[in-house]
Amino acid sequence: MMKRHLLVSLVLGLMVALVCAPASLAKEYYFGHDSLYMGDEWMKVCDKAIHFYAQDQGWRVITQNADFKVEDQIKQLRYFVELGVDGIIWSPVDAQATAAIAEWCKEQGVPTVTYNTDVNTDAVAINVRFGSYEASQQLAYEVIAYLEETYGKAEGVIISVQGDAANDADRERAEGYKDVFSQYPGITLLEYYTKSDAATAQRNTFAAVQQYGRPVAIVAQNDLNARGAMTALERAGMLVPRGEEGHVFVACIGAAPDYIELIREGYADRGLVQPNVFYGPLAMHFLTVILEQGEDALPPVGSVVTADDLQITGGVHEGVAPWDVQVWAPATVEEAYGHRWFKVQGMLVTPDNLDDPTIWGNAAKLWLK
Repeated sequence: MMKRHLLVSLVLGLMVALVCAPASLAKEYYFGHDSLYMGDEWMKVCDKAIHFYAQDQGWRVITQNADFKVEDQIKQLRYFVELGVDGIIWSPVDAQATAAIAEWCKEQGVPTVTYNTDVNTDAVAINVRFGSYEASQQLAYEVIAYLEETYGKAEGVIISVQGDAANDADRERAEGYKDVFSQYPGITLLEYYTKSDAATAQRNTFAAVQQYGRPVAIVAQNDLNARGAMTALERAGMLVPRGEEGHVFVACIGAAPDYIELIREGYADRGLVQPNVFYGPLAMHFLTVILEQGEDALPPVGSVVTADDLQITGGVHEGVAPWDVQVWAPATVEEAYGHRWFKVQGMLVTPDNLDDPTIWGNAAKLWLK
């Protein structure tokens, strides 16, 4: 009789444990990750974080690199479906041209969640990214503040080196800069799209300074563009450290290790980082919600999600504890392209906070060495 009671107790205990355990631990998910490109440290760190987080959860992830090519991305998403993945996280190359493949994946019963960039279809349940437009505006106002403090008013030539006009996030960044600087009649804005190629940014910037002379500032879509532009300044003999006459104020979205050092040395001035180590983990979390509870269980449009509501947690990987501080929070849930946009926070990088471990570039120093 005692053995029978013991057996019943063990069975009941096991049932309670299974019910109370997180659903994500009950299944070994297999996810596809399609990267926008892998040509810089930002994307490599993003992919590292995705694989580290999946490892902590007991999931499997396979990564493919679209390398900015729509045709490749379409093939890669089809490949994921053929492999039998449970879901796909991806950064769309083009918001319009990749809509049909997102719809096809959903028709095949494979949900997709986008991050960093987005796609124009309601076949995607939710997108994870920060506000590119607002980020570039924030940096533009940093430029304005510098010009007013240094010269008494905001005027002069500003060179803007941006990404790909076909990419929504890139275009939003360019427009954010432009919409601020256009309010100041003394500013001449020269805008170039480089498809995030540092060599192209260098050529464009060098041609601009040959024609217009020394700019007062350079703003960039990312630090690849910023570093290309700064190389052009150096080539033209115009690279001067902060605090000295003729310094060109440089601001960009991003803060890769080399760019952090350029701020430290005084040649660059501001960065604004996305919480990219959280992008993939948040996207995978939302995939599990969709798979286990359905799209209606996702946070509704109009809501605000705080770190008290959602925690991304995991271990220490190669000397970095990437999710100790929930720097993505709070996030507002807005609507974009007919689906939810989980709009996370960005972080301003200045000469005063360069060593903050939550800046992804500091993680990159260890992960990509």
